[in-house]
Amino acid sequence: MVSTSSTFDPAKMTTLELHGGAKMPQVGLGLWKLPKEVCADQVYNAIKTGYRMLDGACDYGNEKEVGQGIKKALDEGLCKREDLFVVSKLWNTFHRPEHVEPAIKRSLSDLGLEYLDLYIIHFPIHLKYVDPEVRYPPEWVYDPKAEKPVLEFEESVTYQ
Repeated sequence: MVSTSSTFDPAKMTTLELHGGAKMPQVGLGLWKLPKEVCADQVYNAIKTGYRMLDGACDYGNEKEVGQGIKKALDEGLCKREDLFVVSKLWNTFHRPEHVEPAIKRSLSDLGLEYLDLYIIHFPIHLKYVDPEVRYPPEWVYDPKAEKPVLEFEESVTYQ
């Protein structure tokens, strides 16, 4: 018979030590395709079960709901913020240096957090910028209402 016990000890979670010394849990909850209407509860329940790593992105369109689940767990004392390892990703339309800071600030605001534990480039594809006031998340195609929607790439992105 297989045990269905929901007891899980986060202290026994295997971690990887990153270059800067941060410890990242090897197991986490991926938030892609998690519908908004169940997202906050799923995140809360994952934290309650013992998950400490949450892997999200602005493009998933559910960062506000992820933040609601985190807030509920923190408010109930299930863990402290420093016990969580929260990941988000820079979307393809925000690769230009002037768009990076506003993008991370938007993710932090939506998540209701002061910091992320890891912020990475989602894909190394430089898509044409879409202002968040026009469409957020910006998704893949530049103009989804066009007769033939296509990917539109930035001409060049220079990193310093």
